[in-house]
Amino acid sequence: MRMLPFTALILSLLSQSLHAAGTVTVHRTDSGETLKIEDAQRLSDVVTQPALAHSWWPGAVIGVTGKTRDQQARHQQLLSRLASLAAQESGEDAAAIRQVQQQMAAIKVTDRQFVDLDPDTLRVKTAANKPLAGEYTLWAGKMPDHITLYGLVSGAGKKPFTPGKSVAEYLDETALLSGAERSVVWVIYPNGRVQKAPVAYWNQRHVEPAPGSAILVGFSERLFSSAYDNLNAQLVDSLTHRIPQ
Repeated sequence: MRMLPFTALILSLLSQSLHAAGTVTVHRTDSGETLKIEDAQRLSDVVTQPALAHSWWPGAVIGVTGKTRDQQARHQQLLSRLASLAAQESGEDAAAIRQVQQQMAAIKVTDRQFVDLDPDTLRVKTAANKPLAGEYTLWAGKMPDHITLYGLVSGAGKKPFTPGKSVAEYLDETALLSGAERSVVWVIYPNGRVQKAPVAYWNQRHVEPAPGSAILVGFSERLFSSAYDNLNAQLVDSLTHRIPQ
């Protein structure tokens, strides 16, 4: 019996989906080594590779290679916006904004996929073990020994991680810059989760960052005009998509 064209098309697409696989370029953040994994059907095929056996998966980042330019374009828009705002201000305000721009210019971003990469989780949770198709880039390495301060804060950059130390205690060791939000900061955990942490004397709550976390001191909405609307959200977006260093 002659097969109908539509049926043949459906079967062809089904066959292709069953044989879809991903190619993953892996960058080791600890050693600088690069390797390639071919024909990875699912996430578990990647994270169980012997060469990645000692990776710290909470801080690993995987992105779709072909979509990275879109995230990079959004990051560039943020940098341009910060440069424009700095040009409109003067004195301490302008200097603070330029400092944030320099911090953001120093990071690289990717089209991060917010998926669980822990091998044990993928083994027991079938739904978490996502299928792969196409080109991906993965950054993985050892657990970092630092957190990083960003935003309107003096002495921004990497700080030694101390177990049990709160976000507020890290900020006590530095000073806030002109225009900084003083009551709450953003914690961007290595797995991409974002949490607001109250840090003022009247609302302070004990929030502990994980090693590798970013702490962002954003712009105070009460001090700036509507030109600064959503700027903090843009900063958080870039930090959640940053490539581990």
